[in-house]
Amino acid sequence: MANPQKENGYTVLANEILDALCRTRISGEARQVFDVILRKTYGYHKKEDRISLSQFRLSTGLDQKGVCRAIKKLVSHNLIFRKTTKSETIYSINKNY
Repeated sequence: MANPQKENGYTVLANEILDALCRTRISGEARQVFDVILRKTYGYHKKEDRISLSQFRLSTGLDQKGVCRAIKKLVSHNLIFRKTTKSETIYSINKNY
């Protein structure tokens, strides 16, 4: 039986962001990917982070096509930012909703 405890770690999220998320309809795959970005950034007290496709796949259980489709959807709806260089891709949450 699961026994999650705040002492084992938690993600700090501003109520205003959570309220905005409650009003935002995000489909299954996209929500899973969004939650990974939220966890990898705010969960580690960062504004942005380099997240590989394999990390998304491992965290969500989605295949690569599903992850890529979800990322494109989140970017097109301005829910996340994606910065790509030759060697890495950096993701962040768009707080300007």
